[in-house]
Amino acid sequence: MSHGSALTQKARYRSHCTGIGHQASLNQLTADSQHPVPDAGRDQSRLEAAVFERLGGTIDYCAHPAGVAHVRPATDHLAVVVDPKLGPSHRLPEHCLEALLPTQYTGADEEVEGPGGIVGVRLRGIDAAGLHLGIAGTDAHVTLTGPALKQWRSILAEHRARCRDEHREPLWDAPELTRTELAYLAKDPTWWEERAETAWVASGLLRRIALFHTVTKPFCVRYWQHGLGWKFELRYERGVPVDHDAVIEHLTHPKWGMALLVKRDSCACKPCDCDGGAERSCWFTLEPKGNHGEVTIHFRQTRAGYDVSDVYGRLIAAGAEAAWLERALPAHHGRLGEPPAA
Repeated sequence: MSHGSALTQKARYRSHCTGIGHQASLNQLTADSQHPVPDAGRDQSRLEAAVFERLGGTIDYCAHPAGVAHVRPATDHLAVVVDPKLGPSHRLPEHCLEALLPTQYTGADEEVEGPGGIVGVRLRGIDAAGLHLGIAGTDAHVTLTGPALKQWRSILAEHRARCRDEHREPLWDAPELTRTELAYLAKDPTWWEERAETAWVASGLLRRIALFHTVTKPFCVRYWQHGLGWKFELRYERGVPVDHDAVIEHLTHPKWGMALLVKRDSCACKPCDCDGGAERSCWFTLEPKGNHGEVTIHFRQTRAGYDVSDVYGRLIAAGAEAAWLERALPAHHGRLGEPPAA
């Protein structure tokens, strides 16, 4: 294989996984030995796992899976370009701050178990590149980007004011772990250590989140934590190719994929209508090599005649592009025509 051909293949893999265009991916890969989607270190993985856990794609519909338009991965840093909207009426950047930045309740009305947000996450600053997050006592670095600098500052100011009104003390400015956070971690140190050991799974998934938008076209992507692993549910309109083999091949690529093996699979894809139009399901379970943190992916194709009108409307309201809707929901899109411009 020629040098140029190798770089082209790597650029294609990087583009599919990250959502960055092929030419931009090719420009970013400056050497044949460079990994298209490098792994993160332990502390970096912990921070990325926290971001992955609290993103908005599991709560409502976003324009992209988990509300991530694309990512830019490096070994010691990850830039996450978030969608502006979470469903038709909420904003994803505000949700990110609420879900990630830790707080301590100081009011007297009720007893609250542990800090809010994610223990140890710290705000490192805001600049033109975005909002910078870290973990106390480490060099971990994730940048949330999308909103302009002025907008990020406004969002943070509003969040601080809301915390003050709700008797929540911000912990995200403390240089080290606070007593509240240390006490919370001390209640079950084994569990937190196990989560740290398996954080690479969530980190690797976040660094490849665009796969669920590029090599396959589900109209809905949901995921949630299950023990030390993760479960995904991908839903497809009837007749849309599921393409689960492409997803699995990218995740388990022998050179550039995650250290996952297909433990078991069950495929119900049929080229005929012999099932009477019933819903079809395919399952894949991916198991880390010699470790905890398996990933289960459920591919669901809706039954014939399933009404996606509400889903379609919520996706439009969340900012989904017409060209993508035409591929993910072709039957419904074809009936309604191209949605009006926002």
